[in-house]
Amino acid sequence: MPNVGKPSKGCKNCRDRKVKCDQKRPSCTQCVRISKECFGYRDPLSMMFKNESEVVARRAKIRYAELTKKSNQATTAAAAAAAVESSPKPYHLDPNSPSSGSDSESSAEQLALKTWLASQTRFVKKGIAPSLEDQAIGFFFSNYVQKPTFVPRGEFDFLSEMLDHPETKKIVHSSVAAAGLASLATSTKSPAVMKRAQEEYVKALSMTNKALQSTETALKDGTLVSVIMLGLYENFAFQSKGSLASWAKHVRGACTLLSMRGVDQLKHSLGRRIFQQFYGTVLLVALETRTPIPQDLCDIWETTTDMRDYSSFGKLWTTEMVRLIRRAIDLSQDNKSSPLTILAAASQLDTELQSLMAWIPNIWRYETKALRWPVDYVYGETYHIYTDPWILQMWNNLRACRLVLHGIILSSITKDANTNTTLDAEPVPVLSESQAHTQSSISKHIITTTVAEVCASAPQILGQIPFPDMESLSSQSDADLPTFNFHPYPPGTFSNSSKTTYPHHLIWPLYAIGDSPLCPPDLREWCIRVLYYIALKIGTRQAVVLADDLKSSGLRGKTTEVGDGELHPVRTLRDMHGMEE
Repeated sequence: MPNVGKPSKGCKNCRDRKVKCDQKRPSCTQCVRISKECFGYRDPLSMMFKNESEVVARRAKIRYAELTKKSNQATTAAAAAAAVESSPKPYHLDPNSPSSGSDSESSAEQLALKTWLASQTRFVKKGIAPSLEDQAIGFFFSNYVQKPTFVPRGEFDFLSEMLDHPETKKIVHSSVAAAGLASLATSTKSPAVMKRAQEEYVKALSMTNKALQSTETALKDGTLVSVIMLGLYENFAFQSKGSLASWAKHVRGACTLLSMRGVDQLKHSLGRRIFQQFYGTVLLVALETRTPIPQDLCDIWETTTDMRDYSSFGKLWTTEMVRLIRRAIDLSQDNKSSPLTILAAASQLDTELQSLMAWIPNIWRYETKALRWPVDYVYGETYHIYTDPWILQMWNNLRACRLVLHGIILSSITKDANTNTTLDAEPVPVLSESQAHTQSSISKHIITTTVAEVCASAPQILGQIPFPDMESLSSQSDADLPTFNFHPYPPGTFSNSSKTTYPHHLIWPLYAIGDSPLCPPDLREWCIRVLYYIALKIGTRQAVVLADDLKSSGLRGKTTEVGDGELHPVRTLRDMHGMEE
């Protein structure tokens, strides 16, 4: 293959004009200057490979036809030569006679035939196959890396840029390979691949510990990404709930590195994207486990509010959402205020959360569709269609926050007997009986509705329903709600070619819903099935362990209370990550 040079990563307009593209988001400076629409940038990883199957097949057919033609000619010549040999021959031949030339031609054709037949008896060479590590990295990219689409925010999209960079250290390749091998081993149920993953993990961990011994190398992007990837490895190789301690250690280590890197990491795009993604992860972990967020990270995040690369409205909305979630986390850790004070604060935050939901632009809203008929692989009678994977995740973040808030409200209605009264005394009510009953009914109804919304978002996360293409979105105005017509297929079937998006974000919410003692048996069974599917689809042992735990708790006869046809979970999202266990 001829060397045609390194392909340009610039946008189409800059490539056509043969000018340098600065690749800024959402539009490059050149396109803005000439008032042209910037169509985005090419993925360097996708340009590394080209489908040449049709070209190779066409060449093979032509070559086969040529060989067949030569074979037929040689066979005819051989038969003629055999006939000549069987006939009487004169004792002397004139070299200049025509018959002499014919015999020479036949001999040449016979030699060509023998050479071709000999070549066909040689062994068939194997095609070039990617290494196990390359297959594992590809598996990880296909299931965990999400490129920005409608909203310029992806997940692990910086990995392709880092791995493609010639100066990327071996530590990044090794840590990504370890995580990829672990997920591939779980998906294929291969002990041999898992053994290889453990070997790569030990190698990556050794290089990471060595890098952490020096402040200069500890603050590099590669070291931080390696720590994050090793934390993912712990999730993929999850053996029991005790594995949470190893995972939590990597999370705390990454938080420490982010704090040490300070605001300087925000000066370049790569460092800023790594920080934004991991800060979101830390935020959700803190919300679900009710653990504090390092104040240094909060201060650094506030600095990023002036550096966002999407529309002003979306920036303001996302900023307010993160601040509201952070206030909910602080409230969940309040052990000094009175229950009545905490209840009032939680109610106020819930009111603000509802206002924030109403403030979402129409194009970011989802559409609710009714099922044509009941199906086992979709829980309930409706499902949601969202315009973008990131927007879907933002909605579920708000739902997780609301579940926590109403869990706080329910627990604040009555004081804890162990801390406010003696062991034999009754809990001290903070509201009148009628007020407590009314507020309890409201909170339980909201929890029930929110749980149903989380379940309705699952089909699109699992790839049963595709996300709309960019053309259909561009035709939608912000004043109109999006309208799409899809029907969910069974997950993992050939009828559906959609890619799963963020399925790992469903693991802990589904476990928390199914682990509630008030969860209906059919919902718990659905959560177990979905967890098993996610485990095999994206290769994470964490989902297997949690599904097994739900199954064993169901076999032990966990009681379920359902009143008025509603689900009443009391400890919704309690200890969803269990980092401090």
